[in-house]
Amino acid sequence: MRALPPISITPAMLTSTTCAEPSAGEAAWSAATAYKGGDRVISTSTHRAYESISSKTAGVTLATGTGLVTWANHGLVANTPITFATTGALPSGLTAGTTYYVLADTANTFKVATASGGSAIAFSGSQSGVHTATVTTNLGHDPASDDGWWIDIGPTNRWAMFDLLRNTGTTTASPLTVSLTPGQRVDSIGVVGMVADTVSVTVSVAGNTVYTASADLLKRPTSGWYDYFFGAFRYQQEFARFDLPPYTGAVITITLTRANGNVTCGGVVVGSSVYLGRTLHEAESDALNFSKIDRDDFGTATLVPRRSVPRTVQTLRCRKSDVDRILQLRDDLNAVPALWSGLDDQDSGYFSALLIVGVYKRFTITMDQPEDALISLELEEV
Repeated sequence: MRALPPISITPAMLTSTTCAEPSAGEAAWSAATAYKGGDRVISTSTHRAYESISSKTAGVTLATGTGLVTWANHGLVANTPITFATTGALPSGLTAGTTYYVLADTANTFKVATASGGSAIAFSGSQSGVHTATVTTNLGHDPASDDGWWIDIGPTNRWAMFDLLRNTGTTTASPLTVSLTPGQRVDSIGVVGMVADTVSVTVSVAGNTVYTASADLLKRPTSGWYDYFFGAFRYQQEFARFDLPPYTGAVITITLTRANGNVTCGGVVVGSSVYLGRTLHEAESDALNFSKIDRDDFGTATLVPRRSVPRTVQTLRCRKSDVDRILQLRDDLNAVPALWSGLDDQDSGYFSALLIVGVYKRFTITMDQPEDALISLELEEV
C-alpha cells in the first residue's frame, strides 16, 4: 500500500494544456463589467466558475424631498440597474417596474436616476404601503468573495482535473495534453476518472526525456472464448506510477488520447509517495450508495439514481521502523484527500478495486509483533 499526498497545482506550474480557459459558455470576469442574473462567469485568479443569483430584493424606505433610498448594507455600486415595487403607492418620480440606476452614496443609502450617470430624482407627494427594491446585475461584485451575489458552481473545465473530486472532470477533444513543472522533487503520479483509449506520462529535464510510461485503457475483460470475441469493452479509469525520477527541474507531460469522442480526466495527483506496508489478503472494496429506493403500499419501487461513493477496507503489514513516519503521515492526511494504492501491479485484476482518491475514516496501528505492526485502513472517496 502506498499513499500519495498531492501537491497543490498552481497556475505557475501549469505550463501548457490543450484545454483552453475559459471554456465554452464561460466569460472571464472583471470588475468593470456588469453581469445580469443567470450569467455564468469565471474568476481567472481562483479558476472557479460562478453563476449569478438572478436577483436581490430588500425592503427600502423612500424619503421625499431628498430622494434618498435607504437599504441597509446594500452593497450596490454606481450605475447598478434597480426597480421598485410596493404594496401601496410609490412617491411621485418613481414608477413600479421601471428601471432606474443607482447613484452611489453611503453604505446604507443611495439616490437613483432615470439614466446611468444621470441626475438624482427628488421624490415628492404622498406614499403608502411597503416598498421593495430589486437589482438583477452583479456590477462590481467579485464572484470569488461576494457570495451574496454569486453561487460557486465548481472548478472551470481546465482545472477540474486538479480538484480531487470524483464528480468533476476535464473534458475536451482528443488529445488532452497537460504539462506541469512541480518545481520540487516528486516521484509519483496518479491519473483517475479517465475516459480515453491511452494515457502516457513523460518526464523531461532540460529538454531531454528521462522517463516514459504508458498504458492502453480500452479493455475487454474475458473469462472465456465467448467474452474474447463478443464481450463488451470498458475503459480502465486509473493509472499510477511510483517510480518517476525525482528531478527538481522536471517537466511532467500527461497525454490522453481517444479515437472517437472526447476524452475526460477526472483527477491528476502528483507528489512524493509514502510506502505504508504490504496489503494483506481479504481486503474489501465497497461503495456507499446514495440512490433513493422507495416502495409504496403495493411494493412498487420508485428509483432515484444518485452517486455511489467507493470505499475500501484494507489491512497492511508494516515494519516497526516505519511506524513513526506513518504516524506523521496520519497527522498530515487528517481530512486531506490523497491517492491510496493497495497494489503497484496495474495488470492485477485487483488494482482498480484497491486504488482510491479520498480520505481515511479509520487508521489504526496495532503493534502485534516485536518487529512488525498491523495497519487497519478504512478509506472513502471524496
